[in-house]
Amino acid sequence: MLLRLFCGAISVQMERRQPMVDAFLIRFGSLAAAFASDDRALSGILHIEPHIRTALHLVHDAAMRVSRARLGRDDIFTNRKLMLDYLISRLAREPIEQFRILFLNDKNRLLADEAQTRGTVNHTPVYPREVARRAMELGAKSIILVHNHPSGDPTPSDGDIAMTHDTQRATALIEVRVADHIIIGNGAYVSLSELGLLKVFQS
Repeated sequence: MLLRLFCGAISVQMERRQPMVDAFLIRFGSLAAAFASDDRALSGILHIEPHIRTALHLVHDAAMRVSRARLGRDDIFTNRKLMLDYLISRLAREPIEQFRILFLNDKNRLLADEAQTRGTVNHTPVYPREVARRAMELGAKSIILVHNHPSGDPTPSDGDIAMTHDTQRATALIEVRVADHIIIGNGAYVSLSELGLLKVFQS
């Protein structure tokens, strides 16, 4: 229904609307996945003109900006669901691994949400000293590490856990706490904090 309304809003001809909606749903499976798709994925659908691709991206970017703005208002941990919904929307359908960091101030309010590195379908390089340097530049007091698993399975690997501990060790030297490492899968997540996999390092 929403896809049909979207097609109408961007002046897709009436006779083309249902075939286009069907093509989107067959290709992507859901409304959210259609809006989060990139140009390469969209190119596989016939007769998707540039203005339609642009409109899809604008809707998705606007939704991300609204969610991001809502995150910055209060202590980020008071509405954990809002944070997780935002991260899942941003990363769940990324075709390659992306490593992001949420930088928080002393009141756990969001200072910045930054993409640090992009990797391959199953690996992204992370440099703990660079993470610590950026946290110091922003004056962050704690950070949340975030990355996605394009396979859809958010189960942490041994490498994910080791990288988390290396980053904890590096940021502890400047008295910045790693509050969590969240791994995003296909509509799901795993929190290393909830699993008890974070360590305590002294500065």
